[in-house]
Amino acid sequence: MRSAVNGLERLLEVEIPRCSVILVTGAEGTLKSGMVFGMISNHIAANGEHGLYITLEQSKESHLRNMSSLGMERRDELHIFDYRDMRREWADRELDMIKMTDEVIDFYKDRYGSLTVFALDSLNALYSISEEAYLRKEMYNFFTSLRDKELTSFLILEAPPLMMPGPFHDYYRPEHFLADGTIELGMIESKGVVKRYIQVLKMRATRHAMEKHQVTIDENGINILGPIY
Repeated sequence: MRSAVNGLERLLEVEIPRCSVILVTGAEGTLKSGMVFGMISNHIAANGEHGLYITLEQSKESHLRNMSSLGMERRDELHIFDYRDMRREWADRELDMIKMTDEVIDFYKDRYGSLTVFALDSLNALYSISEEAYLRKEMYNFFTSLRDKELTSFLILEAPPLMMPGPFHDYYRPEHFLADGTIELGMIESKGVVKRYIQVLKMRATRHAMEKHQVTIDENGINILGPIY
C-alpha cells in the first residue's frame, strides 16, 4: 500500500497491516476521496486483487468524473457502488444502512474472492441516514465486521481538526479510538500561499513519520512531497 501513491513511502516506513481499518479525515476540499481512490486503485492493480468503493454522497458517474479530473482512472478491478437507486426505491422507509452496507460487501466478496480492500465515502453520510440511538454500538460492530472479512478498509470522515473543542468534536471522537489508523488531510496558509498536506496521526503496528507532508496534483494524479516545515 505504501507504494500506491507517489511519495507515500515518505510517510510509511513499513506497510499498513492487512485488515486494518483506517480513518481518512479532514475538511471539505482536502482530497480525501481522491487520496483513498488513488491508493486502493493502484494497490489492487499492482497486486491482482479486487476492491470495493461505496459512495453515499455522489452517484457513480459523478464520482468517476471527479477522479478523472484529478488524473485518475478507474481500474476494472475496482468496483464502485452507490446507493442512489436503492435509496430512491426505499425512500418512504427507514433503512438500516450499516446492515445494508455489510450485505453489499458480502455480495462483492462472494462474487470476487480476491476482494481485499474497501472504502466508504463517507461516514458522515452514513450517520445522517442511520438510527442515532444505537449508532456507537453499531459502529463498533461494523469495524469488527470489516476486520473479520479480512478487508483493509478506508473510511472517509469529513471533520474539523481533532483538537477542536465542542460537541461536534465529541460526536466524532469514538471512531478515532476504534480505528487502527488515522490519516488527516488539510490545508495550511502561509504568506498568502495555500498548501495541502497529509499527516499520519496514528497507525498501529506501523512505523510512520509524524510531520505534515505537502500534497500536490499534476497530470499523473496525487503526489506527496517532503515535510511542509
